Amino acid sequence: MAKAMEIIVKETVKELKQLQKEYPGKYAIIQMLILIKDGKQKTKDGLAQVLGVSNKSVHIWRTTYKAKGIEDLLKENRGGKKPAQITEKIASVIEKRLSNPKEGFRSYTEAQTWLNDTFGLTMEYQAVNKFFKRRFKTKLKVARKSHILKDPASEAVFKKPG
Repeated sequence: MAKAMEIIVKETVKELKQLQKEYPGKYAIIQMLILIKDGKQKTKDGLAQVLGVSNKSVHIWRTTYKAKGIEDLLKENRGGKKPAQITEKIASVIEKRLSNPKEGFRSYTEAQTWLNDTFGLTMEYQAVNKFFKRRFKTKLKVARKSHILKDPASEAVFKKPG
């Protein structure tokens, strides 16, 4: 049987619990260090089972901690490398168009085509969809309660006098 990797956790349990509050996305990683510090689990498989993650994740976390320390372990490594296609100027034009009920978009495909034609952006449907939903909280597929071109005078004829 292979020998368990010897890791000496330099931080105290109190410091680690404080880090769990500061980095909620890294809770399992810091919990692994707490378990190692307490001596409750030492093996990769035991840690993986207690934490509910794969043993490969535990292996990566332990080797990263041993080689580079806790700072590197808590560093966020996801995304952020691709610059945004929609600038603030373009977003303000989109917002104006969305707030106008007569010029609004009927679908995200229409918005995608409009972005391509107007600004020369080549964005995928999903990217346009997610951007509109996140930034402007849109729900373009929901039907309007009333027609945008209806005449208020003819509407008054149908209402009961109050």
